[in-house]
Amino acid sequence: MSFFRFRRKKDPSRNYMNRMVIGLGAGLVKARDAILNPDFGPQGAMDVLATWMGQELAKELLSQRVITPTSSAEEVLERLLEELRIAEDLSIEMEGDTAHVVVQNCLVCPRRVGGYDLEGHTSCPVGGLVRGAIGLVLGKTPQLDLVDLKTGEICKTDFTLA
Repeated sequence: MSFFRFRRKKDPSRNYMNRMVIGLGAGLVKARDAILNPDFGPQGAMDVLATWMGQELAKELLSQRVITPTSSAEEVLERLLEELRIAEDLSIEMEGDTAHVVVQNCLVCPRRVGGYDLEGHTSCPVGGLVRGAIGLVLGKTPQLDLVDLKTGEICKTDFTLA
């Protein structure tokens, strides 16, 4: 019989996974009716869950002072990219309260990176992560407007911060 014990010290600079799991759990509880609606689809469910995850990630970025409560949407996005490495190229254009996000060379695409066959569906977390993080820092509730995803290529997400 073998026995293994692993211990690690808490490293506050590496709480991103912890925060994402917390956001996932909160999103599952808070939005379970929408997520379980068969008409909502995998992308709709991921958008909701990833928004909660993005809010938790923004809390962590704030706690580590990587961003501040006065950071702009552009600053939040830049730090999110630096810290989490979710894409090679991500741009945002703010038009009033509407954000236009374009993702290229995604590093978390379930199909492109993970190799999952989603049977013609998408389940991209990037739009939700960005929406949740920016919404939390700006103190606004993100509302999904448009998701135009072409798995593994260029994905566009528009959302409004109301």
